[in-house]
Amino acid sequence: MIILIIGPPGSGKGTQIEKIARKFELKHIPSPGDLFRKIGDEEVKKYLATGRLVPDELVTKLIFKEIEDADNFILEGYPRNLEQAKTLDNFLLEKNKKLDFAIYLRTSEEEILKRITNRRVCAICGKNYNLITNPPAEDGKCECGGNLVQREDAKKEIVRERMRVFREQTEPLLEHYKNKLIVVDGEQSVEKVFEDICRKLKD
Repeated sequence: MIILIIGPPGSGKGTQIEKIARKFELKHIPSPGDLFRKIGDEEVKKYLATGRLVPDELVTKLIFKEIEDADNFILEGYPRNLEQAKTLDNFLLEKNKKLDFAIYLRTSEEEILKRITNRRVCAICGKNYNLITNPPAEDGKCECGGNLVQREDAKKEIVRERMRVFREQTEPLLEHYKNKLIVVDGEQSVEKVFEDICRKLKD
């Protein structure tokens, strides 16, 4: 089974992917960002160091290397746009494989803003908190005693920009994958989202 998961930043893709991969015994292909950090590719480092977007060709090369010999896997954060989706379709066709399902975690911008802007991270140990769903025992303090800070990418204006990019670049994938699409309400609890995904995959 080959699956990909689509959703705006903060929709819970990472959490659901771990659960789906475990239950259905799928290889979890990390998001391009995680993959870049893991492999430490020199060419990629040049882009990351300057804040530039890594070109599609390089992203695709790294992802395809991960999925070349895999038959059962789930993709996170790739494809991000229509061009990448078409390239993936052709690659799978060449390998006599096909994408079985695209799962869309439908989540409103209001909910995304609430989730991400309430994220905090410890300046010392790096532990993550959420002021709504996973608050610290003491306001503004980590259990290690470090101060909690808001990351730059969790600020409202940055989140709005990330949502704009998602709508512009990634939402067109919903039409592209309409015959394989499973739509799930991403605003439910983690358990309920997972339950819905499992039920729809089995159906």
